[in-house]
Amino acid sequence: MTGPSQVPLTDDELADLYKTGVEEDLFVLEGLLNDLKSQTDNSQNNRDSIEEAVKQAQGIVHNVKGQGSSFGYPLMTEIGLSYHTLLKFQISQDTLNPAFLKLYEAHLTTMKSIVSNEIRGEGPELLKKVAASLKEKVELVCQT
Repeated sequence: MTGPSQVPLTDDELADLYKTGVEEDLFVLEGLLNDLKSQTDNSQNNRDSIEEAVKQAQGIVHNVKGQGSSFGYPLMTEIGLSYHTLLKFQISQDTLNPAFLKLYEAHLTTMKSIVSNEIRGEGPELLKKVAASLKEKVELVCQT
């Protein structure tokens, strides 16, 4: 015996599901960013706390970037890729660089704008330039 047949979700319905989930993820990332901003010294406890927060953020960003294009938000995937690269690099560092916090915040702010304004597809030229600029800045930071 089989259950009732289910109607597949439309692209718009799938995008709405992604948006709802990603809004929750961005809220958590914002909390993690605030936690990182409060870390002012390099004691071992703070280094452990920073590493834990960055690893948690990395997992969230990994999911956001991995699902973005599938649900009609390719800019989320593009920005998520540079964000993820930056977080991965941070884990290899001994201290939290204040410049990284500004880049984390810039990525998060851009992602929140994309989602809240429901910018699907390729998006406007301005956001493409922002995504390219974020990627460029991350590449520069990660080379040093």
